[in-house]
Amino acid sequence: MSDTSRPRLSVVVAVHEVPDSLGTSLGALEAQDDFDQVEVILSDGSPSGLETTLRDLFPWLRFLSPEGTTLPVLKGEAIQVARGDLVAILDPYDAPEPGWIRTILEGMGPNGPAAEASGMGGVVLVGGMATAGNLGGYLFEYGAFNPPVRAGATEGDLPGNNVVYRREVLLEQCADVLAEEGFNKPFFHARIRSDGGILVIHPGMRVRHLTHYRFSAFAVRRFHYGRCFGATRKLRSRRSKRLFYIVFAPTVPLLLMGRHARRALAHPRNRRLLPRAGLALMGVCLYWGVGEWLGYWFGKGSSCRFFY
Repeated sequence: MSDTSRPRLSVVVAVHEVPDSLGTSLGALEAQDDFDQVEVILSDGSPSGLETTLRDLFPWLRFLSPEGTTLPVLKGEAIQVARGDLVAILDPYDAPEPGWIRTILEGMGPNGPAAEASGMGGVVLVGGMATAGNLGGYLFEYGAFNPPVRAGATEGDLPGNNVVYRREVLLEQCADVLAEEGFNKPFFHARIRSDGGILVIHPGMRVRHLTHYRFSAFAVRRFHYGRCFGATRKLRSRRSKRLFYIVFAPTVPLLLMGRHARRALAHPRNRRLLPRAGLALMGVCLYWGVGEWLGYWFGKGSSCRFFY
């Protein structure tokens, strides 16, 4: 794409710790049909910086080096400078399947299934090693997006590693969240829905999740994410809701374990992963649940700096 042409789609890839899969993810993007209609913004928060290493390999990358140290901040800074009418979030641990860009452009287009939607997410295919920790982490994060998934408008979540929004929704409807916290997906979605927006699932929008989880490190990050989420959720809620969260906070770990177990058992592919992944999945739920509980009771502490 020339520097003067405006892209239809901006793809934000934020990097804090550089994974082995980054080159695979960027290469899969470059191989896409309609790549000439896209800009890719690499929001680089890695300790040593990536521009020197990647500039010759991927000369089309637009590099950004924000001062923020967390992924929400890195993504938020990239969103604010994106030029496309659509802004997609793709994690460096994920390789888009063929047709990913075309599915986004057509799906969010005037005749697409998400023509009236504020955002659209898709499928996350399991990849990486078939270890207990890896599969447990996948089920916790993305099991709801393992195919088959139901197409159309959803009241549920969208995968944060495979999602696209209309730029004006992020910059206008979610401006305060973006300014205060960066790209904090749960609160973006809450704002979009409170303003009457629609979020859609498109099964043709597919990425393959390539990460290799170490259970201990992943579980600790989920603890911090849970505590940051609980504290932020309480602060953003009405007084009556805050009291509710405080009273029922001790039940969160058990509720979370029950919810994830039911979801996995109800899904044909996820059910087959449970014999290997079940114990790790329950462990991650426990870490997150205790973190969320502490967030409701004692605030975020330092967790918002450490969960990514």
